[in-house]
Amino acid sequence: MGTRFARLAKKATFVAAITLLATTSSFFPAEAAIKAGDPCKKEGATLKIKGDRYTCTKNPRYPNDKRSWVWNGCLQSHALYIDSVKRLENLKVGLESAKVKLNQLIAEIPVAEAQAKEYDKKVLDTQVKLDAAKASYSENLAKGPAFSKATEQWANAVRSYERAITAFKRAAEQLRKKNADVITQQKRLEVQAKTIDANEFEIKANLKGRNQACQRGL
Repeated sequence: MGTRFARLAKKATFVAAITLLATTSSFFPAEAAIKAGDPCKKEGATLKIKGDRYTCTKNPRYPNDKRSWVWNGCLQSHALYIDSVKRLENLKVGLESAKVKLNQLIAEIPVAEAQAKEYDKKVLDTQVKLDAAKASYSENLAKGPAFSKATEQWANAVRSYERAITAFKRAAEQLRKKNADVITQQKRLEVQAKTIDANEFEIKANLKGRNQACQRGL
């Protein structure tokens, strides 16, 4: 009887172990059986595989593939690549606008120079009038108080001519700044062109990184 008892005890222990295994297995996460790159159904769903987070979506490197579990590092690398592409597009638009502005400035130079010369002539003509007004002012001032009214009038004329000369000179100076504006704009174009070159290099590097991060099954 002791032998029969021992057999029953062993059988009970085996059944208990099988039951325990079946029970605990039901608590294992379904994710444990999923591998990177496996197909999935719900767009945007996420899970962790071996500590890394994955998203159910289309692999940006293989847009014709069906949805699969794609590593988030791949998606982040793709977003970085897309941002650099968009930045390049904006830079190129800005460069074209800058070229248009430069051409406008260049076209304005001859007209501005002609206008500046007109102001130069006004300065010379007004200077003659100023010199004459100063002379008349000095003459009337020397005649004494009896000519104080005339003296004051000539003093006002002197101040008026001086203000006019200052305004004419300032206008001519502003017009001649067009040349400096052209040089400034040309330098700006050079900087923009270099920025575009650097951005194109960045795009290539980002694309390479994206392709490495988005390999199937990674």
